[in-house]
Amino acid sequence: MYILGKGEIHDSKFFMWDNFDKKNETNGIVLIENTTNNVPSNKLGKLLWSATHEIGNQNEWNGDGGGGEYNSGTGNSAVSTTVARTGKYSLKLSLNTTSGDSHGTRNYRWKEIGNNADLIFTQYFYFPHRIDLDPMNDWFNLIQTKGVKYAAGGPGTGPDQINNPHFVVGIDVRGGAGSGGANYLTLADLQKFWSGNSNVVWRAPQGLNLPTNKWVKIQMRIIQDTGNNGRILLWQDDVLVVDTGLRNTLRPEVDASHFSINAYADKTFPNVTTFYLDDLTINLPEETTSQKFKVTTAELPSTGGKILIAQFAKDTNVEITSPLDNSSITKNSNLIIKAIASSTISEVQKIEYYQGEVLLGISVKQPHEFNWSNVSEGVYQLKIKAYFNNGDTKFSYINRVTVK
Repeated sequence: MYILGKGEIHDSKFFMWDNFDKKNETNGIVLIENTTNNVPSNKLGKLLWSATHEIGNQNEWNGDGGGGEYNSGTGNSAVSTTVARTGKYSLKLSLNTTSGDSHGTRNYRWKEIGNNADLIFTQYFYFPHRIDLDPMNDWFNLIQTKGVKYAAGGPGTGPDQINNPHFVVGIDVRGGAGSGGANYLTLADLQKFWSGNSNVVWRAPQGLNLPTNKWVKIQMRIIQDTGNNGRILLWQDDVLVVDTGLRNTLRPEVDASHFSINAYADKTFPNVTTFYLDDLTINLPEETTSQKFKVTTAELPSTGGKILIAQFAKDTNVEITSPLDNSSITKNSNLIIKAIASSTISEVQKIEYYQGEVLLGISVKQPHEFNWSNVSEGVYQLKIKAYFNNGDTKFSYINRVTVK
């Protein structure tokens, strides 16, 4: 519990009254910390997946059906003992671009990014040499997300209707391709693949280059949103390289994003390009205490005046309990979406039910559920939005349902 005065320091907490939005309530005031300028962190929460390659093969990538390797041209990935960050093995990615054209090896994980709206991807790279590029074709794809719309019958039932890159972490050359300069990271929003006029590119600042013959940690936090409230952040050895700010990160016309780590280019120098990858994890972000404060007034014993007393409020809980994520139902049947929402400081006012960004319906009393009738074939992303009496709102994570 914290006693608040304007600009007062107490218990190592510093609260500036002007930094809070103030809303009157019958039993006091709710202060909501202004988070406009807060930058999401790279602190890790629950581990969802990892790959150390210590089993001597690539089954960590594809053994659960949640990922896999896809190659084109001369691209190839294989477990190697040449160098490892920990243990004996790492994953070697290589391509030979002597002939030009397109060569790539891509190692996918689609399970976690398809099931979670906010993830941190951590991976360690070892570059034994710098990579130069052809000035006439100067691109190198290191990490990417793809927007995928599956076949009408769902994943694996036929060719994807849409399968286009969206965000790409690339390698560029200081001084330009062919200059012999150091490599550095870029991040591109490939709008041209989505009917945009031009791509948007962010570049690592001067002095922040990729090392050679040394392991480097690269982290990517992907906050997915089909509107314009998504965000992508990129770190190199815990130094923030790129923050896109709020923008679209999951195209509304697709079913899901796929994540991959790649060695993918048209022309590189040396023509045979090799690097190593190890100790990968996919995590939820660290859970943090909600920065909302319940504020009431109390008598000040020494003077008989009033003081403000604030107490941290725990995060609200909002989730779809049925259907479960990655479940399937028969087409033209009824789908009952069941939801729960709770908060320690306020009652639920209503719950909205969404398929993507389309509002399906609303419930205002318990048990909170919505009956979606005669659902046609397809892959649907269900989410709910809870409204609370104190003005708070919160979305659930997305539950993906296949109707076939």
